Amino acid sequence: MKISMMNSKVLTISVFMAVAFTAWSEKPKEEKGKLAVKNGDFTDLTGQQEMPNGWYAGLPFGWQGVLGDTSNVWNDGTGNIIANVSTMSQVSPSFVALTQEVGMVSVSSEVTLTFDVSDPWRAQPFVLGVAIYDAVTDVPLTKGEFDQAGTHSLKADIVAAGTRVKIGFWAPKGTTPGIDNVKIESKPLK
Repeated sequence: MKISMMNSKVLTISVFMAVAFTAWSEKPKEEKGKLAVKNGDFTDLTGQQEMPNGWYAGLPFGWQGVLGDTSNVWNDGTGNIIANVSTMSQVSPSFVALTQEVGMVSVSSEVTLTFDVSDPWRAQPFVLGVAIYDAVTDVPLTKGEFDQAGTHSLKADIVAAGTRVKIGFWAPKGTTPGIDNVKIESKPLK
């Protein structure tokens, strides 16, 4: 009985892996290894609850993080949606970043994360932590801190072929930084 259950589990895993590989290998060549951020402009409010004054509660569609506050994304009144990083991340008692897995590079590549930073709520000093991770190990491939509003980029110079990539944002100190227009691209190394 134990042997047949084990064989059944091995067969199930083997079938799953074969189906997963077939689905991946049947993708058009240009889609393999392509990185993409889902809901990088935070306009997909699926699963979020509208609150007073343009705020929405809940994690933005496609993102992972801390779900403990009701002020997670904000409509600035012009239709622009901004993610409130400080409410969806934490540095203590344990570290939790606002993250999203964005795909796998198929060849060794340079990976660049671009994003807009704003401080629309208090106009006081802030720090925004940002990283590009190996999604399997959670080891940062590169990370940085930003303390000014504007458009910024973070680049991982060498990301090995087959690396699953994850991005993360957190607010280590200061007032509330907001992010918007999060994009990622990979460029094969020559």
